[in-house]
Amino acid sequence: MQERKAPPAPVKKKINWKKFIKAIPGRVAKFFRDVVHELKKVTWPTKKDLFRYTVIVLITIAFFAIILGFFDFIWIRLIEFMALA
Repeated sequence: MQERKAPPAPVKKKINWKKFIKAIPGRVAKFFRDVVHELKKVTWPTKKDLFRYTVIVLITIAFFAIILGFFDFIWIRLIEFMALA
């Protein structure tokens, strides 16, 4: 049986640190230019839509808080009933 040879280790490129450090400010500036460019593409909600969405979220939170409070109340009563029995 032939022995398998291990695959050759990938050749690591040597990093030119001076070039890398000099390129950082340009790369950061490009990142922020790209962010601004992408934010210009966003469709922002109107004040009316924003108000409507906020009200919907608050109503939903209140609804689930009431349901969770109800189940918590029932659970506590059930545990108290079992502890006294």
